[in-house]
Amino acid sequence: MPDIDVPPSPILAAVDLDTPSEPAIDQTKTPYYKEICRVLKDVFQLDRFRHHQLEAMNATMDKQDVFVLMPTGGGKSLCYQLPAVCHSGKTDGVTIVVSPLIALMVDQVTHLKAKGVDAELFNSDQDSDISRVVRQRLLGAGRKPRLIYVTPEKLAHSNDMQNILRKLYQDGFLARFVIDEAHTISTWGRDFRDAYAQLKRLRIDYPETPIMALTATANAQIKQDIMTVLDIPKCLCLEQSFNRPNLDYEIRKKGKTVVSDIANYIKENYKDKTGIVYCFSRNKCEEVAAQLRNNHGIKAKHYHAQLSPSDKQRTQQDWQSGKCQVIVATIAFGMGIDKADVRFVIHHQLPKTMDGYYQETGRAGRDGNPASCILYFSFHDTRFMFKLIEENKDQCAQDEVKRQIEGVLEVARYCFNVTDCRRKLILNHFSQSFDPKDCHKKCDTCRADFQVENEDMTVPTQQLLELVDSINKNHVGPGVVSKTTCMDVFRGSRAKGITDKGYDSLPHFGAGKDIQRDRTDRLFDELLSRGALKERLVGNMQGFNNANVEVSNLMHQACIRISHALCLISYPKRRTHTSMVG
Repeated sequence: MPDIDVPPSPILAAVDLDTPSEPAIDQTKTPYYKEICRVLKDVFQLDRFRHHQLEAMNATMDKQDVFVLMPTGGGKSLCYQLPAVCHSGKTDGVTIVVSPLIALMVDQVTHLKAKGVDAELFNSDQDSDISRVVRQRLLGAGRKPRLIYVTPEKLAHSNDMQNILRKLYQDGFLARFVIDEAHTISTWGRDFRDAYAQLKRLRIDYPETPIMALTATANAQIKQDIMTVLDIPKCLCLEQSFNRPNLDYEIRKKGKTVVSDIANYIKENYKDKTGIVYCFSRNKCEEVAAQLRNNHGIKAKHYHAQLSPSDKQRTQQDWQSGKCQVIVATIAFGMGIDKADVRFVIHHQLPKTMDGYYQETGRAGRDGNPASCILYFSFHDTRFMFKLIEENKDQCAQDEVKRQIEGVLEVARYCFNVTDCRRKLILNHFSQSFDPKDCHKKCDTCRADFQVENEDMTVPTQQLLELVDSINKNHVGPGVVSKTTCMDVFRGSRAKGITDKGYDSLPHFGAGKDIQRDRTDRLFDELLSRGALKERLVGNMQGFNNANVEVSNLMHQACIRISHALCLISYPKRRTHTSMVG
């Protein structure tokens, strides 16, 4: 057998984030390593592991809970697919994979079967005869499938599925639960798929069965939501950098000719290359795809939830085979799809959150080759998003409405910012530092050529820190002190939610009313990134987490007497967008 390349990667402590890491473990000394290597070569035709894959495999075969965060294309699926085929671990039996999309399940099962792996779908879209055969295999005495793919709804709402799981568990044939694309627990689970919240029953009903959660995008809040819902607080956490160095990020102004602009860009830069155009609504997907086909001669098809299963499958197959160049889709398309040569991802409309933006752009360039990510931005899209939130607010808790608003505002700030490195802004969202010099001008702001002027923001900084501190001291009742609340008080908003809580009577209320909005936003973000302000996660009534903004305890006194160096704002001449230096 050829040598297996195991990159050096210390195993993180299987405890909460504040616990120091344990010493590195030699992952080649486990009792499972020999079989893992054999299956890697013989079944998956690979001769090396990617970063953290072996750690995840060893841990799940040792019956540990595992949280895996890898960038798109990092090899997450192999972390559970390979152990599912093995027999030497403490968990031998059926691996249940909870997946958010039928298209994703079809794609993965198809690829596994092509490798000779015994994997099956089990969902309501199947032919009844096929479902009957799968059910008989799970309950019968013969050979059982190694992997079963189900939706969270099937798991939560099907009595038959629950009976099957109980029988497998009682007979010792339930190997593990895998929650693929686990960030959807926090995003979709909050918004419109309550079955994700029901995943908390897995630990209650099957306490001895290990759980593995995998995702390509999760900030601290989403990660905590995942661990809270799944009840895996002591899981092994394996995380990698969010940086995708082969992706180029760019924001473009969106006008009335946006579809023509997109078509011209594709023709000039990616003729006959594969890409995705994301739209927010089903109608817009159909409209844009039709314009690209009829007006610009681009082979484009639309994809959204209202298509029939057969149409979805046909469209996906045409795109993967190259018969269709461009898919115009709602945000879910492409999640986990094994297509490595996507050369461009274009957003026709504003993403709902930075997490969504990162996830969607991450579907480009999975082969490691250069790929482009372009977002066409108009403030009109922001108003459209706010209108949708307002129309649906009665269906959500108050904290959830605030979270949705703040998510849109964060994406808008990202788009308005024409000074800071896009890559730095994205990684800062995930609490990872990044030196813009390492971007190598692979974003529009780093390529821009402008002079910089400095502005002393010492006094506003002191006022803002003192105001955040006083808001927290005067906060009463449920909910959190959010970034949006702090900034609205600083700017002097007299919205009902602010005056009802008496925030308009606090010292420094309205202290930032004469400062351009983008500068106060930039100042706030910089104080967060430098640790002067911090976000503390607070559980809500729905079992998820919201971020409370506070002055850092460790820096409390120092922050109130903030140094001059921290308070220099730099901004390009003849532009209004700003950045912090110092």
